[in-house]
Amino acid sequence: MEISDAEIEAVFGGFVGDYTVEPVDPHLRIHSVTGGVYRVRAGDRSAVLKVVRHGEGATADGLWGADAEVGARNYWKREWLAFASGLLDGLPGSLRAPRTLLATEPRPDEAWIWMEDVAGRTGAALGPDDLGTVARALGTTQGGYAAGAARLPDEPWLSRGWLRGWVEVCRRSFVPALASGDGWDDPRIAPLRALRSDAAALWDRHEELLLVAESAPPTLCHWDFWPANVLVDGERVVAIDWSQVGIGGLAHDLDQLTLDPVWMQVLPDASLDDLESAVLGGYVAGLREAGYDAEPAQVRRWYAAAAAARYSWLVGGSPGLAADEAAVAEQERRFGRPFAAISAAKARVVRRAIDLGEWALGS
Repeated sequence: MEISDAEIEAVFGGFVGDYTVEPVDPHLRIHSVTGGVYRVRAGDRSAVLKVVRHGEGATADGLWGADAEVGARNYWKREWLAFASGLLDGLPGSLRAPRTLLATEPRPDEAWIWMEDVAGRTGAALGPDDLGTVARALGTTQGGYAAGAARLPDEPWLSRGWLRGWVEVCRRSFVPALASGDGWDDPRIAPLRALRSDAAALWDRHEELLLVAESAPPTLCHWDFWPANVLVDGERVVAIDWSQVGIGGLAHDLDQLTLDPVWMQVLPDASLDDLESAVLGGYVAGLREAGYDAEPAQVRRWYAAAAAARYSWLVGGSPGLAADEAAVAEQERRFGRPFAAISAAKARVVRRAIDLGEWALGS
């Protein structure tokens, strides 16, 4: 890292003699959009530097990459703009982003975000009650926009139609496998194989699901609001990694607190009933605190439709993953579990997503 003295002094507010730079989770946080996350220490003070870039390549499934177009779902510079514009320093409610310290553009295809170094419990250290606290904070912020207490931003670089974009990638990458017999005979994905027909049947009504989700009042959505991207310190809740931020609907971020902890093996054995109860209850309480009169059944329907649209068809990626032994080994290394156990946890998520979709369509 080539960091100028002037930049260090701007971040720390004066002369800094010695400082150290250490990478943060380099095995997880380096990809086509993120060039690295670093903790910079100067004496007893510290700051976090995130490098965002217009890199090349994307995940094999096409869900994550680096887009050049401002309106694209994975626009590479979106997070930098969210910090540099002051948007994230002015969120209503109690959800917070790290405070912006400095935003620079050292190169045309690279931008640096200097931010507050936030302490707190995250990831697997968060249980259902903690996620309920997170959901309540989210509700106060999203409810503030929905109730009109804060102006909904309209900057052109904010993501729009994010969920539809996700579903369109699923159409190309996962849905064809639901009708194909190729690759499904691997015993390690047997629990997922059993869900193919139900997922395919729900796909036939995916447009209806999207319409239900999109009937929710508009608000600001994070779109990657899973436990690894939130930090909890008492009642203080801070969200990081705002690269997908944009306009969505109420309850559209909740599946990242209920289903993703199991899908991403953060809490692989957690009860989905317990997670939903804590998260939906906390969120409704937060909406009401913000002045939005929330009907719990309606909030659950918006949540259910969005969750179904996001997770149901991911089951179609199972044969391709199982056939790639290098990818299987990487999953086992990352999650510390046998691939069969990982698949079983994912099957619980897909089953719940399908059930939620069927309920949302029938309620």
